[in-house]
Amino acid sequence: MEWALTFAAFIIGSVFGYVGHSVVTRNNKDKSQNKQLEQTQLELSQYKQEVSDHVDDHYKQLTELTHLLNKVNVQWSASATSITATNSNNSQSTLEAIDPPNTIEDSTYTEKAASI
Repeated sequence: MEWALTFAAFIIGSVFGYVGHSVVTRNNKDKSQNKQLEQTQLELSQYKQEVSDHVDDHYKQLTELTHLLNKVNVQWSASATSITATNSNNSQSTLEAIDPPNTIEDSTYTEKAASI
């Protein structure tokens, strides 16, 4: 009968050992998963910060580019206006010099061609 008590104690000990091992392993697994979760959250927050900084840099660059393009557009408009005003005055005098009002028309180019 002694061997039956020994065998029962062995079975009970094995069950308690298995339950204890499961509890300890589960706690360690939870701790490991919590550490991994914290690490992943830290990496995600760092990535979000990097993306935010990147977007801010691009926004600043685009704002600067817009400002410079507006500046170029204003200068281009002013130059075009001044060039047009200068050219219109010069073209009037050039046209008058080339085609004086008292010239005689060449009839070669003004006569209509004969119909066939």
